[in-house]
Order: sequence, then structure tokens, then C-alpha cells
Amino acid sequence: MGGFRPVMKKRLLFALIPTVLACAARQAPAADLKSIFLAARAHDMRYRQSAASYREARTLGPEARSAFLPRISAQANTSYNDLTSRILGGSSTFVFPSGHFTFNAHGYGVSITETLLDIQALYAYRAAGDTIRAARSRYDLAKSDLVLAVCAKYFGYLLARDDLHLRRAEERALRAEYASAMHSFHLGRAPITDANEARAQYEAVRAATLAARNALRLARARIERMTGAPAHGLWSLDLHHALPRPRTGVLAADEAHAFDHNLVLQAARREAAAAAAAARAASAGRYPTIRAEAAYSYSRADNGEFGFGTVLRDKTIGIDLNLPIYQGGELSAKSAHASAAAFRAHVAALRIQRRVRFDVRQAFLNVRNGYDEIRALKAARAAARQALASERLGARVGIRNNLDVLRAEQAYYRSRRDFARATYDYLLGQLELKAAMSHLTAGDIDRLNALLKPPSASSTPSNGHAATGVGTHP
Repeated sequence: MGGFRPVMKKRLLFALIPTVLACAARQAPAADLKSIFLAARAHDMRYRQSAASYREARTLGPEARSAFLPRISAQANTSYNDLTSRILGGSSTFVFPSGHFTFNAHGYGVSITETLLDIQALYAYRAAGDTIRAARSRYDLAKSDLVLAVCAKYFGYLLARDDLHLRRAEERALRAEYASAMHSFHLGRAPITDANEARAQYEAVRAATLAARNALRLARARIERMTGAPAHGLWSLDLHHALPRPRTGVLAADEAHAFDHNLVLQAARREAAAAAAAARAASAGRYPTIRAEAAYSYSRADNGEFGFGTVLRDKTIGIDLNLPIYQGGELSAKSAHASAAAFRAHVAALRIQRRVRFDVRQAFLNVRNGYDEIRALKAARAAARQALASERLGARVGIRNNLDVLRAEQAYYRSRRDFARATYDYLLGQLELKAAMSHLTAGDIDRLNALLKPPSASSTPSNGHAATGVGTHP
């Protein structure tokens, strides 16, 4: 019995772990758009990789600049020598003795080299600067893409949540209509075809509800994959805040602004400039290089094979000229390769410029159309609500049947889903337009976060996910 109780305690503890985790998940604090963005920025590997690439590229500047700075080197040596010398065939008049010598030798020296002319290094330095600026643009682009990705997944989750809520409400309404049609059939007031059609529509919406539930789970999984943390109680869009109006401006001005500030285009242009500078550096390999050199050295040997020691001091100063004449075709091959790479980068920049023009135009038109579509769908939603009320009133007085009410129910919920989808698409469209024109920052997250509201206790189900949103308001 002594060993039985610890085993039972362990089993009880493991049995309570899922319950404790579930309670912790239900009690997890709600997350707004800004907190999701901060978690994604700390977890996203693409963003961290771009930061590491930019950090690596920044080391190219000092490396290229070192070609124009003085190079100073020093050296020193000391040695113990054990020397045996014997002169063979020497005459008696040979003054250098033979014998065994032991002595110490030491010395030191310093040299300075300064580049006076190196055209290849100059172009390489310019190429390094363009590469650093391109890496900086890529890093800022990664931050902008992360903002857009977070907002897209966040609004995708809100849309999926609103869609599930509306599907459930539509399912309840159609179930009531189906029950009413069966009741009317049993009383002899309606044919069985009305009941059958009501059941068919109800089963179709029931299947759509299952699909919407799965879509919500996938949308939540995408956010959790992006942040590396559970996503619970995401804030909903507050309809009391007016949606931001489209920017005032013309398409041509937005395109011109994008040509100067679009990060993708800036990175491509700077990469093309770096490739062109690298091509000029490869071509400048045939030019001469001139360097100034100065050196001082001291050496001392206490003895030697000739029976005496030496002390040497050497001071030199001069100019070194190096002119490559023929290197086996290596310089021409490198120059041709670099020129081809520069042309490829130039063509890539032109292709991206055309794509940026189309992206700006597409985002510009989507934003303008989206704002008008929201106003139209808002009016359509109100009209559908009034039509549903009229159909229900007509069914009660006997001038409308259950099928008319059924169609009005479906039209009403369809208008609510369309309005919710158009609202989220409009907010994303504004972000896409700004991203196409320049780039997105954390300030855009703050502006969108101000449009959200925390889920209330009355509108939060037991699973910790709010059920209200832009599409749930009548």
C-alpha cells in the first residue's frame, strides 16, 4: 500500500493536466491586433532572417573601405643558433676560421603601405554601399510584409468567426422555418413540397456551418503558426468607429510616388546599381594600382659562421606601381560575367517597375470600389432586413408562404456576410495600396487597432472566442 498511493497521485495528476490546460486556455487574456503583431515579429523567421541578412551586409562597408586605409604591419624574431663551420680546401691565407659557434640573433621591423590609386577598389566600395542599401530595403520590406500578413490573417480569422456566427444564426432560423412548414403541412395549410424545400435549405446551411467551423479552426491555426502562441479572444471590429475614407489623390500621382518609394522597386534598383558597380570593378582590374610603401627593420646576430656578429638597420621608402598586362584571359572573363549579371539585374528592376505600376493601379481601384461597395451593401443589408420582416408579416396574415420567408432569410444573411467580407477587404485594400506605394509600419497597426474593441463577457462563448463582429450586427 505504501507504493500504491504515489502511483495513484501521479495518475491523478496526469489526468488533471488536460483540465488545467483547458482552464488556462479559457482564462487566457484577449488579444488585439497589436499584441498579435508583436508576437509575430518575435516569432517570424523570415523577418529575423532579413534582419540577419542586413546585419551581414553591413559588414561589407568596412571591408571595402579598408582598401583605402593604411596597412601597418610589424614583425619581430629571436633565435638561438648552434653552428658548426668547416672550410674545405682553403689555403693557409684564408682568414675565415672553422669551428663551432653558438650565438643569439634577433630583429624587428615595421612597414606601412598606403593606396594612392586603385580604381577597382573604388568601384568595389560603391558596389558594397549599394548592396548595404538594398539589404536595408529588404529588411524594411520584410517588416512591411509582416504587417500586411498579420492584418490579413487577423481579419481572415474575424471574417471566419463572423461567418460561423451567421451560419449558426441562419441554421437556427431555417430550422424554425422547417418546423413551421411541417406544422403547416400537418394542418393542411401548405403542401409537402414547401416542407421538403425548407428541409433541403436547412441541410445545406447545416453543411455550410460545418465548413465554416473548420474554416475558423484553420484561420486560428494560421495565427498560432505565425505567432507561436495560442490565439484566444481576438478583438472584433467596432462599428461605432467610422471606417477610414479613401485617400484623396489621382492614380498618376500614386504611381509616381510608388516609383520613388516602393521598397521592392528600391531594393531591385539598388541591387542593379550594385551589380553595375561590380561590373565596372571587374573591368577596372586591368588598370594600374599605385601604392606608397615605407619600412624600417633592425637585426642583430652576436656571432656567425665567419667568426663575427652583425648589426643591420634598413630604412626604405618608395612607390610601387603594378600594371597587369596579360592574365590568361581571366580579367576579360570576369568582366563579361559581371556585365551579364548587371544586365540581368537591370532587366529585373524594369520588370518589377511594371509590376509595381499594376499593383498600385489595382489597389487604388479596389480601395475606391470597396468604399462604395460597403455603402451599397450596408443599404442592401437594411433592405434585406426590412424585406424579411415584411415576408414574415405576410406569412402571418396568409399572403406569403414559408418559401417566401425562407428566401428572405437567406437573402438577409447573405447580405450580412457580404457586408462583413467587403469591410475586411476594404481595410486590407488600404494596407495593400500603402504597401504598393511605399511600405507599412507599426503605426498602421496602431491605427487599425484603434478600430477594434475587446470581446464583452456576454458575447464571449465558453471556448474563449468572441462571437460578435462586423458581420453579426443587423
